[in-house]
Amino acid sequence: MRKPRMPRSKKMYDLCFRSLRGLPLPARTLTKLLIESIIGRLLCTEAIIVCSYVWMSNHAHMQVFSLDCGALTHFHGRLKKQLTDCLKRLLSLSQLNLWDNRTNIGEVLDLEAAIARVVYTYLNPVRAGLVRSIDEYTGCNTWKEFLSVPADVNATVEKEVPWVLLPDVEPLSQENPSLSEERGLVGRIQDKASTRERNTVRIMPLKWLHAFNIVDPVEIEKVRQRIISEVREEEARLAPKKAPLRRIEGFVVTDAYVPRKKSRKIFMYASCKELRWAFLETFHSFIRKCRECYLLMKQGYTDVPWPPGCFKPPIPRLCNAF
Repeated sequence: MRKPRMPRSKKMYDLCFRSLRGLPLPARTLTKLLIESIIGRLLCTEAIIVCSYVWMSNHAHMQVFSLDCGALTHFHGRLKKQLTDCLKRLLSLSQLNLWDNRTNIGEVLDLEAAIARVVYTYLNPVRAGLVRSIDEYTGCNTWKEFLSVPADVNATVEKEVPWVLLPDVEPLSQENPSLSEERGLVGRIQDKASTRERNTVRIMPLKWLHAFNIVDPVEIEKVRQRIISEVREEEARLAPKKAPLRRIEGFVVTDAYVPRKKSRKIFMYASCKELRWAFLETFHSFIRKCRECYLLMKQGYTDVPWPPGCFKPPIPRLCNAF
């Protein structure tokens, strides 16, 4: 299978973010309701296409197709903010510093790297020892949609979800609520949201292939079968070593998570060195242009033409206020 260079006008991104501490996003019905409601609302306003995701208890993996990196940045920032607000309500907290500030948003540069990222995402619950197969995982994920859609980059799965407002979310009596308490809260949230317009979660599980110019149904099906095969092989390899932990975790945010030492990195995914070097050169050129624009702003120019895709900083102070 050939590896075409990805056109710059259409891109696949791999997104991962994690919580700083605890297990705030367990695979429970309440968590799934809140996550899907937030995603559905955000997709109404942000110009991105969600292709796949798997939500673990303390982090999420997502693959998205986007023509606008700025929209992707807004999407993931608002997603984290709204999830934090819901957890503050559930746990009766006035403040909650929940997320690690290093979100990995990596541009995927070629098909081999893209396949590897999708396989890695769907194997997360198995590698964590939660289930023996992704088919068994009850947390938020798009595996069934990936298996069921036709071999078409534009194939779409739509799911209507309640439009949950923050006041609908009531405090829990404890961090690990009983199933009856959870069912009661889910029912009350759905009743309150039933009078509002419903949101739609739109998933396009194969749209990311468009970034690599793969639109023929035969080629699309070959890629899908390869992903399925690699997932099944790894599940079979891990089955004797990973005993499923059949338990439901609570909404815990008290156990401290100590992150590994961090360094400044540029995130991209590629299967060959040439693509990585080409991307780095483009990135460094972009940084140089941004630096030149900022120097012009410091000299007092107000109509500086910033390069596309950058986030324009505030105008630097040109004088001292007395």
